[in-house]
Amino acid sequence: MAKEPELIKVCLTNQGADTETPWAHDLGPAPGPSGSRKVKLVNVPFMHAKPTWGDTIVVSPVREGFPTWDRGGVPWRQISTRIVDDGGRWAMILDYTPAESVAATDAYTALARACDAERLVCEGAWAPRETDPGRVYLAVPKDLGAEVVMERLVAADLPLRLFQIHPEPKRGGRAQTVVGVTPEVPRKPARAKTEKPIVDEVTTAPVKQPAPATKAAAANKPAVPATKAAAAAKKPAVPATKAARREEGGAGEGGSGEQGRASEQGAASKEARDSGEEGGDSGEEGGDSGEEAAAKKR
Repeated sequence: MAKEPELIKVCLTNQGADTETPWAHDLGPAPGPSGSRKVKLVNVPFMHAKPTWGDTIVVSPVREGFPTWDRGGVPWRQISTRIVDDGGRWAMILDYTPAESVAATDAYTALARACDAERLVCEGAWAPRETDPGRVYLAVPKDLGAEVVMERLVAADLPLRLFQIHPEPKRGGRAQTVVGVTPEVPRKPARAKTEKPIVDEVTTAPVKQPAPATKAAAANKPAVPATKAAAAAKKPAVPATKAARREEGGAGEGGSGEQGRASEQGAASKEARDSGEEGGDSGEEGGDSGEEAAAKKR
């Protein structure tokens, strides 16, 4: 029968901050500074989401204190580079309050047993005190999500109430509604009154202009007085060269209108593309800050 590795105290820190001293199994010498050891954690750290229970890391001697693992300011996305062997678990934090007439120790014992049945490593941080809840830290297998963990613990009918602290519970989605509250629907902006073709803000399609007056409407016009009609008949015809120039001028004005509409449509499309690219950049930044926040624990 193989001898169980020796238990030793180690120190976890991040450039001098978030320092704590969990227990670990000593697995022997490791590469690094002289005296470095490879160790496997047997506690669920309170100040570090990773490493956690079951993870193997390298600790090195320091001038004063226990052999130390230093995160060294590594970003959360690169934390795996500071772990020799990932034990396949992530950290979860729960608060609990015992039911009425239930002792705090009995409540914790019931919770620990329920966690053990679900392959969850449960470690108490502090017991309930007066009106303050107790707190436990869990090392959860990677194949279980926070929602599943909460569902299974609640279904165990424990003599206590549970509150999920980390990760933060998901807030109301499509399936959850607020009774008696009508969601606000944004109103479409009013279109400006103008004689030029209007470019729709969403589709950039030009709005149809009113149809030209029909012949029937023209027929309703009052007749031209005889004297004016006669004068118009006696007026000499416009030379063909001038008529051609007028037609060319009209065609030129029409062409400018079409180019104006095309320019407005192009500008609207560019604004939509620019706003979409800015939204994507903000989403990526938000994702980075969200993972950094999840790494912090009390």
